[in-house]
Amino acid sequence: MHSSVPPAAASRPRQARRAPRRRARFGVAAALAAALVCAAVPHAPAAAEAGDGPPWRRGGERVRVVSWNIFHGGRDAALGGRKNLALLLDQVVALAPDVFFAVETYGSARAIRTALTERAGRGAYHAVQVTRGPRGQGKDNLWIFTRYRVTETFPRPRGGTVTDFNVGGARVELPGGQRVNLVDTWIDFSRPWIGHLVNANVKAARKGERPPHPPARVAAAERRTQARMLRDIVRTQLPALLGDDRSPVLLAGDLNTVPASDWSQRWAHCAGHHGLAYGLRATDLLASAGFRDTYREANPDVCAAPGGTWNPLRHGARGPLDRIDYIFARGARLHTVRSFTVGSRLPQHEPGPFYSDHSAVVTDLTVG
Repeated sequence: MHSSVPPAAASRPRQARRAPRRRARFGVAAALAAALVCAAVPHAPAAAEAGDGPPWRRGGERVRVVSWNIFHGGRDAALGGRKNLALLLDQVVALAPDVFFAVETYGSARAIRTALTERAGRGAYHAVQVTRGPRGQGKDNLWIFTRYRVTETFPRPRGGTVTDFNVGGARVELPGGQRVNLVDTWIDFSRPWIGHLVNANVKAARKGERPPHPPARVAAAERRTQARMLRDIVRTQLPALLGDDRSPVLLAGDLNTVPASDWSQRWAHCAGHHGLAYGLRATDLLASAGFRDTYREANPDVCAAPGGTWNPLRHGARGPLDRIDYIFARGARLHTVRSFTVGSRLPQHEPGPFYSDHSAVVTDLTVG
């Protein structure tokens, strides 16, 4: 397995509104057994030292951004319920984000904010409830946690295919006065889901068999769901949310599709791609709107750093990880320093499955 992170970088130095789930694809017992086997092969080491990674840009404010789908509020019963949430909070605190885009928050916002404020050593955190209304499983999906001053919370999306279950955010002001727009996202998954189609083709190709899903079918599935929703966000919702503000934008979350550029013909030779390529469009819509995929910006070699995020619970048992979680940046003042994924337990925790069915994505930037 390829490492997607610089050495020692996993912690920071110094619809009843319920989304349908992809995970009823394999037995819980099998998933946990696979996770126990692969837990010793981390996506990222658990501790960082000052000076690791590329140098920070001189004169810019340092910003650490984390995007993580925490799976049923971190309290999925198969992973241990509230006991798992406590472990997950240890990981969030270790990362010490300046901005944390949370997906599937589902009633855990207070615990997250309290843990960050009391233990991350970054001062008090603010919590922005993007998905309005009641809190609990399947309800308050998107939240943003930040130590920066919140100057504006964006209104709910209107007049399109998405709701505040899918997108929303806030504007914050950094200590140096620079304002940044934060947009949290969750995109529904196609039926059939892109990840399953792609992985089924990879498995067949690995065996020397004909892939069961033609590229046109894979592209059509994405076009009906993920591309349609992202088109609404890019063309309708973002202009309405941001208005005439020209501040930099960070857009992050779970897009439920793989990167169009990663699966283009250019990278078909990668060992994990087995000569396969697809005409996908969803993430290209963001690129066309000026957004940069920070993980790929920091790790340009797709073959060496695939950066998969779903599903660390099944990795090694049912194929490769799919990169479906992202941090995008727009604006000349945002400079990516490094980006990596975290999909293994902290060393101080007993061996076991990871805390979520998604790996976290971490990007360090400078602003200025």
